[in-house]
Amino acid sequence: MVGSVLMNGYNRPFTQRGAEPPRHMHEQALQIGLRILLTLVLLLLASLARHTRLAGAASYRQSVHDRLVLALYYPWFDENTWTSGATPDLPAQPYASRDRTVMARHIQQAQQAGIDAFMVAWYGPKDGNPTETNLAALLDEAAARNFKIGILFETTSPFFAGPGDAAAALQHALTVHAGHPAFLRADGKPVILFWRPQLWSVDTWQSIRDQVDPSRSSLWIAEGVDTSYLRVFDGHYLYSNTWNPPTDLTYTNTKFARLVAQAEAALGAPKLWLATVMPGYDDTRTGRPNAFVQSREGGAYYERSWQAALASQPDWIVITSFNEWPEGTYIEPSQREGDRYLRLTATWSARFKQGTGVVQAASASPAQPVQPPPVDAPAPEPVDAPQPAPTEPTAYVDVLLLNLRAGPSTRHAIVGQLPQGAALTITGQDPRWPDWRQVRYNGQTGWVYAPLTTQAGPLARVPEVEAPALPPVLPVRLAQELPTWLLQTAGLLESPER
Repeated sequence: MVGSVLMNGYNRPFTQRGAEPPRHMHEQALQIGLRILLTLVLLLLASLARHTRLAGAASYRQSVHDRLVLALYYPWFDENTWTSGATPDLPAQPYASRDRTVMARHIQQAQQAGIDAFMVAWYGPKDGNPTETNLAALLDEAAARNFKIGILFETTSPFFAGPGDAAAALQHALTVHAGHPAFLRADGKPVILFWRPQLWSVDTWQSIRDQVDPSRSSLWIAEGVDTSYLRVFDGHYLYSNTWNPPTDLTYTNTKFARLVAQAEAALGAPKLWLATVMPGYDDTRTGRPNAFVQSREGGAYYERSWQAALASQPDWIVITSFNEWPEGTYIEPSQREGDRYLRLTATWSARFKQGTGVVQAASASPAQPVQPPPVDAPAPEPVDAPQPAPTEPTAYVDVLLLNLRAGPSTRHAIVGQLPQGAALTITGQDPRWPDWRQVRYNGQTGWVYAPLTTQAGPLARVPEVEAPALPPVLPVRLAQELPTWLLQTAGLLESPER
């Protein structure tokens, strides 16, 4: 209609026909249009920048031949952790693991220290537990910073009632998380480290993997002292090589490197050896009955740990840990240590990646000099004294201290400890537990982990016996209400594997 009034964005009337609107109104409309256009362009650029960062994070393909440095990372701390009295030290900045600014800070600290990826402890996706939500957030934060995240699969997760739950969780990990551009891959294969796979037999893991990863399109790395799991897994590492009583770090690393090489030759398939480095150990505030302290020695122990790891010529390095506070193995900045261990990590990770081998420690004090073995002549392994030819099946203890257990698993209670060199009479074996032997020593009967012994005598005469059943697992809520020492003594909670 002629003369009808329309309203522009400034609520100023002008006629639809007849006189043209004033010139300044054209200019205002033009300015509004330019602002809208500029906003759209900025939004487009921001979106492109984000996708470019994600693409950049995925563009570099790690290889199994790259010298990767991985750090175990624990995502379950909150404000109450630091007032519980359960840690031997405190972070320089106490935090809650769910805080994304903390995740970003940790990632930046790790990058500055030469760490390539965090292996994040994960309980599976059930109930949206914090390890699931924090893993997803860490992947996003890592993608924005060209960092990598892998999974440390917690086989003892309170959300796993059995192998079926673990298989479902692994399926979720490979179909959901492993597709993220920040997920750690080597030769295109997602990398997963496993904690305590010995909870189930090698055959059980074979079944799980055939179900979850039949084409072997991911890399599974097993933990522990039993290298027979390499029949199913693609590599091996030790969560801890800081034991009580202590063992020679160079001997321990070269021994397991040799066992992995032997498995590779026997199985006709490549296997990865991941050597572990630790700054020390202190779990004396956890309530464990076997808690102990390995002094950090002002950084000297950490440097010896690196030297011993490099002497074993590993494929990759595993740091235990970035932030395992209750066990005192953290390297993140602390109130007592400052950033000493990040700086040492930067030095040694650079040496590992440059292939410079074992060299003089960077910060050993004059009062405690570190004398590493030569690069081309690593420390020789101890030679066992010849044992007399036994007339009955016998196992000789190879390690400084071996646990005698009530049954053939680390879930069974420890009933005694056996010294190095002890001669144990083998009294039985259960075919369902091929790596364990029933033994008798000084009138006491129990079970020992056979790979930590040397067996001799007429082994064909060892009878088959039926091993005790696995101890029951307590409901999670009840287990949380009981002291750790009581659960371990009763065999209802795992105690250290040796």
